Order: sequence, then C-alpha cells, then structure tokens
Amino acid sequence: MLDGLEGIEGRLAALLSAAWDEDVRIRNLFRFHGGAARETWRFCAEGARRSEWLVMRRDPVASLIRTSREVEFHALARASAAGLPVPEPLLLDAEGERLGTPGFLMRLVEGGRAASLFETEPYGAHAERLGHTLFDAIGRLHALPVSREDEALLPVQDPRARLEHWARELDAHALRPQPIARAALRWLRAHCPEPSGPLALVHGDFRSGNFLFTDGGRLVALLDWEMAHLGDPMEDLAWAADPLWSHGERGLADRGRVGALLPLDAAVAAWEEASGRRFDRAAWTWWRLFAGFQGLAIWLTSGFEVASLRAVDPVLAFSAYYPYRFHNHQLAALLREVSA
Repeated sequence: MLDGLEGIEGRLAALLSAAWDEDVRIRNLFRFHGGAARETWRFCAEGARRSEWLVMRRDPVASLIRTSREVEFHALARASAAGLPVPEPLLLDAEGERLGTPGFLMRLVEGGRAASLFETEPYGAHAERLGHTLFDAIGRLHALPVSREDEALLPVQDPRARLEHWARELDAHALRPQPIARAALRWLRAHCPEPSGPLALVHGDFRSGNFLFTDGGRLVALLDWEMAHLGDPMEDLAWAADPLWSHGERGLADRGRVGALLPLDAAVAAWEEASGRRFDRAAWTWWRLFAGFQGLAIWLTSGFEVASLRAVDPVLAFSAYYPYRFHNHQLAALLREVSA
C-alpha cells in the first residue's frame, strides 16, 4: 500500500526542501485520474523564496504496463531540450527512495485539456490545423539523432523485438485462450518487415488523449512518455491511426481521419516533412495489425491486475472490457482482410 495524502505531502516536502535548500510546504495536492499506467499528482510547492506548481509521476501498486521512470524522464528531457511541447522534467527518483516508488517531478503545463475517448469531434473546427501541428511535432521527435546516452538508457527494439515484447506480455497475462490474438501473432511473426529506416526515439503511446490542446486549437504538450524506446517510428503512426482513438468515426483509420484530426495522407505528409523520413507503405498493413495486437496485450495485462486482486482501479477494469473487445473485433477484421 502506498502513502496516503499526508505521507505523499511529507515526501514531496522533504525532497524539495533538500533540492531548494529551504523549508518547503506542499498545498493543493490533487491526483489526476483517467490514466492507469502511472500515478500523476499535481501540487503547489511553496518556500520562502519561490513557489511553483509541479507534477509528480510515480509507479502505482499495480499498472496495466510496467515501465521505467528513468526511461520516461530521459525521453522527456530529450524532447524538452529539442524544443518540443512537453512538460519540463526536473527531479528523478529512479529507485523510489524519496517518493516511495520510482518517479520524478516535472513542471506543470498550464492550460489545455486532453480529449476523452468517447468525445465526438473533440477538436471542432481546429482539427486540421491541430493535426498538422501534432504530426509535425512527432516528426521532429523522430528526426532527433540517436545519441550514445539514448542507446544506454532507452530500450532498443526493432519491429521483431517490439513484437516479441508484447508476445511475452500476452503469454504472461492471458488468463484464458485468446484465439484472435494468437492468430494475429502468427501472422505478424510470418510477415515481420525490415525497419523502415534508422532507429528513432519513439514515443510509444502517441495518440488522441495523450496530448493537451486549447479550445483555440493550439498544441500545448505531448504527454505520457512511459513507453518511449528506440525503434521504428512507424509504430507511433500506426498507434495514432488505430480506430480505437478515432472518436467514433466509422471504418479503418486509413479510410477516415487519424484521431479525428487529419486524413492519413495529410498526417503522413506533415510527418515526412518534419522527420525527413519516408512512410513505409508496403509495411503499413503489418503496423496496423501490430497496433491492435499491442492494444490487446495491454488490455489483457490490465485485466490480469484486476483479476489477481492487485488493483481496484476502475480504469483498469474498463480497459479490460471495452478496449479489449474493440481490439478483438478490429484484429479479426484485419485478419480477414489480409487473408482475402
């Protein structure tokens, strides 16, 4: 069991008092709900000489995915240094000695909101402009040269390694037979493509709902970097284009708008211009199937945590129901398509 509010306030006050070299008081501590991968808390830290609104990200007792806070902190730092719209990371506690579990602090991003999965037309008249800005931003991320520090701190996974990563999650967390997931895995293994280009820094969860925007259509911040790794940027494009994030638009993502923002060709064009890379059309079917398979592995992990009584978070229970059923149907349709 993790700390209650008083315990969290005490940990944050101690950490920031040492970092700022003055007594710090924590007020207005509030937990953001809606995500289940990490605990995210907003608070105001007040000292005699400074006062700042900050955010803490730390590991929960149970999660639908297991990732490294050091990886997330490093990816945010790389994106922030490159001028991308992200929260600025400030303090890392990789072992959880000060925050109770591994986590870090970052500066609060003011303004903006994230779209809900069930919200229709969340971007209104600004969808096209916001879409161009968003895919320009992810293209700029993919254009960053991979450094030795990136290679030392981030998981390195080409398409086959990434597939096997989620295959292991399926093996570990499927509590009953999963015939559609297993059929998709067989097809994916048999048709695995070569990388579309050199390794890139991949966000890993790039999609509608994981960025903040204003009602005027301005991109405020890219969020939720816990799945960052070095790999093929086609993964980010396929996950963003998955129909689960389409806000109710019918049909597969390459027949409608990606994330209710842009037609696929327009999103790809913005990404290609910013990244300097080429979209791998020959491998696109593989990546679409991979996105659905990855989703199933995540939702099965979520259900495992609830069924094992390791978690009572309703978001985890929901993930094991609606997105799980969605991706089962989607993968079945894609498998019929590739078998026709």
